[in-house]
Amino acid sequence: MTRWLAVAVFLLAACTPEKTPPVDAGRKKAAPATSKQAPKNLFAGWTAVELGKHLKGVTHVGYSPDGKLLVSCDRAGVVKLWRGDNHTLWRELKGHGAAVMMAAFSPDGKLLATVSRDETARLWDVGQGKLVRVLKDKPPREKDMSEEELARYAATPKPAMNWAAFSADGKRLATAGDDFALKIWDVASGRKLATIEDFGCHQRRVLRRPDGPGWLSSAGCADDGVSYLKFWDEQGNLVNQGGDAQHDAHFVALDPAGRFIVAADGSLALTTFSMQGSQLRRLLLPGYHFCVTFGQRGRYLAVGAEAGKIWVLEVETWKRVGTIDCGHKAAVDSLAVSPSSGVLAAGLRDGRVVYFDRPFE
Repeated sequence: MTRWLAVAVFLLAACTPEKTPPVDAGRKKAAPATSKQAPKNLFAGWTAVELGKHLKGVTHVGYSPDGKLLVSCDRAGVVKLWRGDNHTLWRELKGHGAAVMMAAFSPDGKLLATVSRDETARLWDVGQGKLVRVLKDKPPREKDMSEEELARYAATPKPAMNWAAFSADGKRLATAGDDFALKIWDVASGRKLATIEDFGCHQRRVLRRPDGPGWLSSAGCADDGVSYLKFWDEQGNLVNQGGDAQHDAHFVALDPAGRFIVAADGSLALTTFSMQGSQLRRLLLPGYHFCVTFGQRGRYLAVGAEAGKIWVLEVETWKRVGTIDCGHKAAVDSLAVSPSSGVLAAGLRDGRVVYFDRPFE
């Protein structure tokens, strides 16, 4: 009996399938695959506050030197001044016959220069809201021109104005126009002091040079290979030039820390330059853009885009670190940062002016 029991146990063990260890037994289990996370939006909590609205699209917003006033301009020729302390409309300036492209405060904040597609610049007394004088170039006497001069004049667009800047002492005003020229005016008399011709190049911007006395201009040129960043002395003599011949400069921003110039033509790229105009690098963007501005301390660069979006790049790395939503779907056509508080303001194509009550550095 005992013999047969032993045989039965042996047969049962032989017929029982052996448990095999799992394939990954003894191995360290791999962590589950995870999708690549999108970069954190550092500005996700920013909320736009609507300051007011123009009847037509906003072309420009800008702060006074002390940050107490915000100016906004529109395509209907209207200019509005807003108080920075209580965010209310203070003055409305009318008189231009076409779109006002921008407005520039004098260094002491007492005068405001506005430039328009109506081919004029106007000087306003900020405190009284009154027009001081109109700056308008007289057309040349065609009967006194040679055939070559007549042909050149015929090929020159009308002198619609795009931008303006005061000299550091506030005594001169430089304007940039579609007629391939920069013009320098005497503020006290309204007399034109000089014309700086740059034939074939629509003058988009003119700014005070950040590295010393004089002017910095940017242009869109018809001919390939034409440098579009040019540096001039106070009298309008060319000092230096640089730029990217493949892209013109509709938009320009100056780093308040004195390191960079950023130029853009609205395509998918920005170009950075040294303050002397040497090209440094090209930055790719996710879409079209319409304006650029640095933060109060130069830490960030804001780029106005479509659908009410503002892309933010960190200047140290030139990487995109967030997006600010203006709360509306209209394109962002102008940006400005208060020099005193760092508050970021935006002008939208649907006429709205909004701001973000946080310092944009």
